[in-house]
Amino acid sequence: MNDRRSFYFLWVSQMIANAGDVLYIVGLIQLVYLSSGSVLTLTLIPLTITFSRLIGSFLTPLLLHRFPLRRILLFSMFSKIVVLSAVFLLKDEAILWILLLVSIIAFLDGWSTPTRQAMLPELVGKSALPQANSLVAISDNTVNLVSWPLGAFFVAQFDGGLLILVTIFLYILGWLLTYGIKSIVFVRKEIPPLKEQLSGGWRYSFSNKSIRNVLILDMLTAFAGAVWISAILYVYVDEVLDKNEAWWGYINAFYSGGFIIGGYLFAKLLKISGQHMIMVGCFVTSLLTVWFIYPHAAVVALVISLFLGIFGQIQLIAQLTILQTHTETEQLGHVFSVQSVLVMGAFGIATFLFGWIAETYGITSAFYLSALIMLGTGFFTIIQKKTLIYSK
Repeated sequence: MNDRRSFYFLWVSQMIANAGDVLYIVGLIQLVYLSSGSVLTLTLIPLTITFSRLIGSFLTPLLLHRFPLRRILLFSMFSKIVVLSAVFLLKDEAILWILLLVSIIAFLDGWSTPTRQAMLPELVGKSALPQANSLVAISDNTVNLVSWPLGAFFVAQFDGGLLILVTIFLYILGWLLTYGIKSIVFVRKEIPPLKEQLSGGWRYSFSNKSIRNVLILDMLTAFAGAVWISAILYVYVDEVLDKNEAWWGYINAFYSGGFIIGGYLFAKLLKISGQHMIMVGCFVTSLLTVWFIYPHAAVVALVISLFLGIFGQIQLIAQLTILQTHTETEQLGHVFSVQSVLVMGAFGIATFLFGWIAETYGITSAFYLSALIMLGTGFFTIIQKKTLIYSK
């Protein structure tokens, strides 16, 4: 199937939904902090989101056996509208209620992410996948780059409750646009036992060498990437750069800007094989991470952040394209469900580990470990290079 019109509806609707995801978090953070005054309480928000998304992704195969992809996406988006409306109405209630509703929204996101990834190959065809992945990556990162400062400006001028209301309208618009996506043919089959539904995608993923190796790369990259979480960067700015909090925002902005440039460059470098893009991305990221520890000047740290984003994005899009082209159509949703669970699980574990290392052995030790993991990932790519090619 090659339906450019449906692809654009999916692309735009998900861009709007992604903007809403960022804006509602910004609004929620302000509301929770004003009501509790506790930084510890704020940390419960990302923990709740990560854990709930992981569960949602793990259970996604139960839906894939029963419903078409578009229906899953529509139901997820409509449910988020309902739950976020409840957040708006209960924003002045106890934090426990807010966290419960946030966990439901994140649980629904656990469905929508693998569903969107599975729809892309269906809508554009394998030959156009690299360009489509590049376009989606550029737009996703542009939305993130713009939405965070825009949300922060909005809550500074008005309040978090009004921003959540704006997000509800964005979700409604994204949901309506999703109806423009042409339904993908869904062949209803006999539903297997529960154990088979949940484990079938895992068996399929790890029985195919190319899919298995990309999933390992995704896990290792997510694990190493946890060092770039806000808490560690905040300490880095204070201890290594000796700058104020504003530089924390500058580093994030340059890193996100690098992701946008990387998405654009990937579309221009399609003649380069996937394994070479991944290999270069791993080794360059490792070297830049070590350099990041000793930047000599704060402005150098910004330049390093930019290039980390560029090479990181090129590597991730190459891995995604290999995964999509090696997966059978009916297994796409199941494989991306497995990927979401592995990536979020690795990131969650690494977040705690890097935090402990930074606290116990110093901030530079955390970055050294991240660089070492990316170096090992590069050598893994060399060893498995024959399996890391685009399938036609």
